[in-house]
Amino acid sequence: MAHLTDMEELVSSIKNEDIRDYMSESLACYMAGAYRASVVLTFIALFDDIIDKLGELGKVNKKAKTIFDTASQKRADQDVFETYLIDQLKSNLLFSTLDAEFLEILRKLRNKAAHPSGHHASAEEARFVYHESVSRFLSRPILSTTQLADEILASLSNANMFPSTNIDIITKVVKKELENIHFEVYPYLISKVLDKTQEIDTETSKNSRFFLTGMARAGDLSAVAALKKYVIEKKISNKAYKNAIFALLCSNGKLFSDLDEVTYHRVSVLVAEQIAAVELTVEHTRFSHPATLFISLFTENAHAFVIEKLGGEFDAFLEKFTYSAYFCGHVYKFETAKALLLTKFFNRAGSSDFQTANSFIRNASDIEKSMGNSFVPVEAFTLIINIIQAANWGAFAAVDMRNACFGTIPKLKKLANDFLNEQPGEAKVIAAKLFHVKEDDLDVYFDYFKQTHD
Repeated sequence: MAHLTDMEELVSSIKNEDIRDYMSESLACYMAGAYRASVVLTFIALFDDIIDKLGELGKVNKKAKTIFDTASQKRADQDVFETYLIDQLKSNLLFSTLDAEFLEILRKLRNKAAHPSGHHASAEEARFVYHESVSRFLSRPILSTTQLADEILASLSNANMFPSTNIDIITKVVKKELENIHFEVYPYLISKVLDKTQEIDTETSKNSRFFLTGMARAGDLSAVAALKKYVIEKKISNKAYKNAIFALLCSNGKLFSDLDEVTYHRVSVLVAEQIAAVELTVEHTRFSHPATLFISLFTENAHAFVIEKLGGEFDAFLEKFTYSAYFCGHVYKFETAKALLLTKFFNRAGSSDFQTANSFIRNASDIEKSMGNSFVPVEAFTLIINIIQAANWGAFAAVDMRNACFGTIPKLKKLANDFLNEQPGEAKVIAAKLFHVKEDDLDVYFDYFKQTHD
């Protein structure tokens, strides 16, 4: 039967191994038609679980600690403690009114099932008790997640909340803080943390931004969905949150997927403004830098999709940060982005503007170091003949590199030579088109590939 399959799946959602074992026995009773036994076992498991979770909550919440101590003592003394527990959880807002009412209903059903009252528990009744107990309580990591969320919020002002600015350390801290937080509280927590990014206290605002970026980097699907909905889509039009949103996209590129069109347009404006505003001296690894942003977006999304949504912005990034070693070191993984970057390289390497061409030459050896392994022979060949073209124009740095037979970029020179030797016909077509000469007149250019500078 379908409901049996559902009940079996519910068991696997219970984190506590002892409770899971108890509920497996309750399920066995249900399947055997012992519905009263199933209700009683579920009741025992549920209140044992509540006591255990209350103890965990008591480590960070004084109200929970007081209730736990009293209820544990009553249970040890074999006194009735369930009614006291329900009342205290409700009055101290550790349970919602609805959850407290369910516990009271369950307590009454258990009393009927556990005593010779003439009441015969039905399959529907046992199934209801089982399903609600697991889905409402047993599958959750702790009682009131808003209470734990409030503890996290209170700790954001602590100077040592995050012992490092390293994103991996930040993510570990956030994961630990979220261990007992149920995903249903993410909207509440995220909204409150986001508000704290605007606080005057710099420690609180900084830690709040760190918390959100760590939450995004951790990659929990429920957290990612909540961050999209309650931060990116809800706050993208508010410039007060632009830095937080930019950092989130840098932290996890998955936040860029499945947004609505209006939000994509707003993100493109945010990115364009950040590219224009960011100083050239800012570290490219920072979560305020477009190099980190585009690495994140290309890593987690289809490359063509990123270009479709942010093509103009990516071009502006390449114009301003063409020689970003950080981006160049990652671009080999993104074929579409690499092709666009190489086009920039070719145009600058062969530019008739001396300043542009000479600037490329000054960066050529760094390009080889950061992404030389990602070049294929035809790309290296095309790059070098563009340098020769700049030398023809008279760019002094290009002339020096050409006359030195490209000794500062030996890896690219070798690849270019390989292409010239293995694909001479195609090499001549490419070179003749660039130099506007006949293929028979190319030897004077190709000699630079073969020579060794003494």
